[in-house]
Amino acid sequence: MSWTAIALKNLWRRPVRSVLTLAGVAVAVAMLFNLLEFQRGYERGLRGELGDLGAHIMIVPRGCPYEAATIVLHGGKWPRYMEQSWYDIVKQTDGIEATTAIIMDAIIRDGGRENIIYMGIDDDYPKLRASWSYAGGGWFPADDSAILGSSVAARMGLEVGDTMTIEDGSRVAATPVKIGGVLKRTSTQDDGLVFLPRETLQRIFNLQGKLVVILVKLHDVTKTDEVASALRQASADADAGMNVFPLSELLNTLTALLSSTKVFVLAIVVVALVIGGVGVLTTILMAVFERTREIGMMKAMGAGRLDVFRLVWLETLMSTFAGGLLGVLVALLSGRGVVAVMRHVLPHTPADFTIGFTAETLWVCIGVSVALGMLAGTYPAWRAASISPIEAIRGGSA
Repeated sequence: MSWTAIALKNLWRRPVRSVLTLAGVAVAVAMLFNLLEFQRGYERGLRGELGDLGAHIMIVPRGCPYEAATIVLHGGKWPRYMEQSWYDIVKQTDGIEATTAIIMDAIIRDGGRENIIYMGIDDDYPKLRASWSYAGGGWFPADDSAILGSSVAARMGLEVGDTMTIEDGSRVAATPVKIGGVLKRTSTQDDGLVFLPRETLQRIFNLQGKLVVILVKLHDVTKTDEVASALRQASADADAGMNVFPLSELLNTLTALLSSTKVFVLAIVVVALVIGGVGVLTTILMAVFERTREIGMMKAMGAGRLDVFRLVWLETLMSTFAGGLLGVLVALLSGRGVVAVMRHVLPHTPADFTIGFTAETLWVCIGVSVALGMLAGTYPAWRAASISPIEAIRGGSA
């Protein structure tokens, strides 16, 4: 019988203890896997969302830029507005290839269960949306028309040529608009938006002359900081309350915020790994004490110190390796739940953000679990190898 078969047999002799040991390692490894894949998925999703904006600089009213970015990326009711006259200041700045001004608002119904987000755009908006294509219809045929994202069109059951009514009690009077176009799926926030001509939305929601965001695309991306500085100076000279920040800066800041959070989570993971390692050490050491007489018999029959050491060490490695595999499986099964929790914790999470699976993370987690077994199994294996066969057979302790 091989040493591996003997080690497996020994582990199954105490199934409850073995399962609890394996579970402790699995929990720690699952936390580590989710932490690593969360960081990777978050950055990938955030870069994708910011790239889908088709802009390099975002201009919003004074206030928290990250709150503004969240509303721009996912839609919602805007807390502050800019004057439309500020748009002229932006357009006069050198180095800009294209720019568009946007107004947004939302109508919430059924106690928050239905949230319809409206975005007012101008003729320059498609310049930043080169990937737009239509499942039906096209650009606004008239001022009283709308373009629907694929998701909102399917949810409302509307097609090109149908009429929808925009109303919200006393705040927004009932206003019919005709569906002029339906977008093909973009896998961005656009899928869930209702687009209107900017002046039409301003009129319907009584927001004449107001804007919520200006998006700027540059001729040369390497001059982002230079153009952003020029825009800030122009805003200060005109006493305009514009908050100018490059989207690359937003990405770096949010990533840094996530990294700070990652440090605390990593500390928890380390504690979990230490606890798991101590649990493995205690379990294997207890098994060694229980098998003192058996180990003594093995040595009396010719087994050497290295044989005993290898057997106990192999049992430990097999336990932690199986725990690592189980931990990866648990992480994959719990990924959606972790994402749902983090959406409530973080100030912004990408719409298509998921915890995925990469071979690199898998091998890191397996490597950590094996290293944990090597460390936790060293002392129990040494202790077992040091047992005196005569004392063990006589009933002595290790």
